[in-house]
Amino acid sequence: MKKITIFFVGLTVAMLSACDLNKFPQTAINTEEAMESVADCQQFRYGLYANTKGVFTGAFIYGQDLQADLYHAVDKFGNWQGPFYSYQMTTSEDTPNSAWFGIYSAIGNANFLIEGTQKLLDSGELSEEDTKLVQLYYGEACYLRAHFYFNLTQYFCEDYDPNTAGDKLGVPVVLKYEPTGDATKYPARGTLAETYKQITDDLAEAEKYITTAGAVNSNYITKDVVTAMQARVALTMHDYDTAYAKATSLINAGTYKFVTTKAGLAEAWTKDNLSECLWQAKMVDATDRGNSFQYFIYNTTGVDGEDDPQYIPEDWCLNLYAADDIRWAWFDKRDIHLRVTGTVYLLVKYPGNPALQSNDVSNYCNMPKIFNIGEQYLIAAEAAYNNGDYTNANKYLNALRSNRIPSWKTTDYSGLDLFREIREERVRELYGEGFRLNDLKRWHMGFTRSKGQDPSILFPGRNYVDCTREADDPAFLWPIPKDECQANPQMEQNAAYL
Repeated sequence: MKKITIFFVGLTVAMLSACDLNKFPQTAINTEEAMESVADCQQFRYGLYANTKGVFTGAFIYGQDLQADLYHAVDKFGNWQGPFYSYQMTTSEDTPNSAWFGIYSAIGNANFLIEGTQKLLDSGELSEEDTKLVQLYYGEACYLRAHFYFNLTQYFCEDYDPNTAGDKLGVPVVLKYEPTGDATKYPARGTLAETYKQITDDLAEAEKYITTAGAVNSNYITKDVVTAMQARVALTMHDYDTAYAKATSLINAGTYKFVTTKAGLAEAWTKDNLSECLWQAKMVDATDRGNSFQYFIYNTTGVDGEDDPQYIPEDWCLNLYAADDIRWAWFDKRDIHLRVTGTVYLLVKYPGNPALQSNDVSNYCNMPKIFNIGEQYLIAAEAAYNNGDYTNANKYLNALRSNRIPSWKTTDYSGLDLFREIREERVRELYGEGFRLNDLKRWHMGFTRSKGQDPSILFPGRNYVDCTREADDPAFLWPIPKDECQANPQMEQNAAYL
């Protein structure tokens, strides 16, 4: 009997034990009965949105940042998330496994919703009002499938180079629910070009049917969210014309306003009401939330002075911020003494929304701000730079800085100096949001970790404080899960884990 889940598994624990990427968890109903009405479609839609609380929070965001040069582990950090930081990941690592199986589970549900909505639309039995609703659900499912596939490429694939993408490994593209016990029919990875074609095709479909106007802090996918995603994907594909056009269209619309003060920025990130945000995944309370960001403060008592961070920001990142940059709201200088003793800046960008807590002790859960307008300024600047349009690259770089730094005076750069300024601004604006490693991949750059805010309190050793990774390091890619490779004869492992 064909089965499909109607209760969606959170990505903190979502892993399919079978390695057929078309299979689903066993809390299921008969597929012939699963999509017979608009109400059925709506329930599946709610489930797909529920997946976003896991996909865009916790280690799915900070894991790759820990691999890069944004943080240092403190001494006696307990090896929490250590395999990311120290480049000791194996094919049995929990987070890559959860990302692989959990996101494919969500993709499977998107596939089923796409099939179901198409069936209803083809029936000719829907009213005009219901037709518009089902078309919207179809567009949202296409969008989410695109975004989920994109996230997989960011974890498991190399940079998209238009000249070589046809020769590089993508991820398996599965578009239909067709379960089988025949391992010879399990999907292969295909090429990176094929994966991205599916992503861009799905976004084009989403663009046709998602007519919801953009709105600040939307809990649902809007026209603006589709545009923002097209800009992000185009930049990743080195398609600078498209990236620039999409990003500037959002900027010029003026819908999303910058916060103007440090206190206002801190409050907006804490309470998840940021006026700069295009889309954030909705969470309701302590029983309905995503993954946490606990390793950067980790105060288990709620008592001032008892912060116990495992990771602290690297000093070179902090040194990028001007004294009056309002983004200092995301950092706080505190005394620590439980694991190590010192006075250091902590990342407080994810302090935990009190509305998502069951008591006075933070669980370090905030609603993920999946797209913010600041990123679009950076996309516009980088795309313009790569098109040789230094005038507009400077325009959007200066516009962003003038909204973040009250004392900023317009400054124009050229050549490699301009590129450096854009790269550094991405660190300032997107710190802790999961972009850093894929930025390095796109720029074909390596890194060397810095000395640290206080070298005496950092965990020592090679690949810890003492860590240099060259450009295009194969270990920038996450491992394909061992279970997947063992069960699927078509699966190819990433080179660092052979």
